[in-house]
Amino acid sequence: MDETCNGMNCEFFVLNLRDTLLIDILHIKFSGIYRPGSIGKSELGYMTGNYELGKAVWRPFKIVIDISDVEYEWGDDMELLLDISDPKSSVIIVGKKNRKAISTLMFGMDTEKDIVDNKFFFDDLEMGIEKLKRK
Repeated sequence: MDETCNGMNCEFFVLNLRDTLLIDILHIKFSGIYRPGSIGKSELGYMTGNYELGKAVWRPFKIVIDISDVEYEWGDDMELLLDISDPKSSVIIVGKKNRKAISTLMFGMDTEKDIVDNKFFFDDLEMGIEKLKRK
């Protein structure tokens, strides 16, 4: 099945940095539309559920949560996905479809701050992975 949860999709990728069977980094990539406000609660459930599933199945040392391809305009529940991950062992990748909305979610509606000024959020996957390698 191509689409799940109102068109929201999830893909898992693993990155082994050493010659072992252990998973160093799990890249969880979401794509689709996060519906506005509380209507997006089922998308949040899908995303947090897949995050927990990936952690349980692969038992990675570190995790990339990639929402760069998720259309997100507003909804406080999205913060629950951002709060679920551990800043010491994960990073979040944002993109054009959600960067401004994530910035206002985290810093307030009138903010001039950009979410990628936070050391936990990136707009470039490779930069995020490099940061994880150094954590």
